[in-house]
Amino acid sequence: MAEPLRWGVLGASSRIYRGKLLAPMQARPGHQVVAEASRTADGSDAPYAEMLRRPDVDAVYIPLPNDGHRPWILAALAAGKHVLCEKPLTMSAAHTEEVFAAAESAGRVLIEAYMWPHHPRHQVLLAAARAELGALRSSQGHFSFMLDRFTDHRFDRRGRGALLDVGIYCLGPALLLAPRQPVAVAATAVRNEHGVDVSFSGWLDLGDGFTATAVASFESVNRRSLVLVGTHGSITIESDLAPGPAEPSTVQVVHRDDSISEHGAPGADSYGNMLDQFAAVVAGREAALWGAPESRLLARWIEALHRAAGSDY
Repeated sequence: MAEPLRWGVLGASSRIYRGKLLAPMQARPGHQVVAEASRTADGSDAPYAEMLRRPDVDAVYIPLPNDGHRPWILAALAAGKHVLCEKPLTMSAAHTEEVFAAAESAGRVLIEAYMWPHHPRHQVLLAAARAELGALRSSQGHFSFMLDRFTDHRFDRRGRGALLDVGIYCLGPALLLAPRQPVAVAATAVRNEHGVDVSFSGWLDLGDGFTATAVASFESVNRRSLVLVGTHGSITIESDLAPGPAEPSTVQVVHRDDSISEHGAPGADSYGNMLDQFAAVVAGREAALWGAPESRLLARWIEALHRAAGSDY
């Protein structure tokens, strides 16, 4: 049996790591957490640099506040580590190009931690959309919730708002189905006192009659939905768009004649599946389900939407 991928974690107190990633890292045989690093009590990040010098760390997981992603991705790659970094990978298209160029130069794997494509239901959904919906006409993604921790980095320039945080869930399915630059973009945002969007609504014309809309919000009811519409049918996920159900589920396609076809999918832990696929990419056994081309394109989409909404970043 292959040796487990030995993980180091930068930002070991983060909620996403403690709540979603640590358990599968401990439970699945292909992974071993060998080092965790957090800032010192006085705010020094010296423990991060110290961890990167450890020869027993193969790969680094980075769940830091968004403004810490780029510098520590670059530091980890320079130290010879593979990197799985939380979304958004960086906060600009130029910085996303920079970190992937660094990964290519270092000969190391860099992947954005977008768990959605790793759930079997979503793989079934994408296959059904390609096979049964005909010409795609619209993708409507909605991800909203009440974020009531007002000192959270996502409310200021460290995180830069709702679109960067959860826009990937609204836009990722459309991007996987139509990976191309938009021909037109429109957007509007509600901003707080820091100039950061707390609610964002955007529209992309992807050409060939296909449009994608995204609604992302920190100040509304819990809603995580997706509607895909084509000339031959539609698919709707009413709730639990991400990460996906732990129990078996069904993807329904409603056809033009109102008939319904159903496609079953097993339940899964999409975070654990993401980790397993990362290890397989590092080992050269698989190509990334969400890799450099997708992350680069998403960064351009999000930057175009911010520009259309008049954001100053």
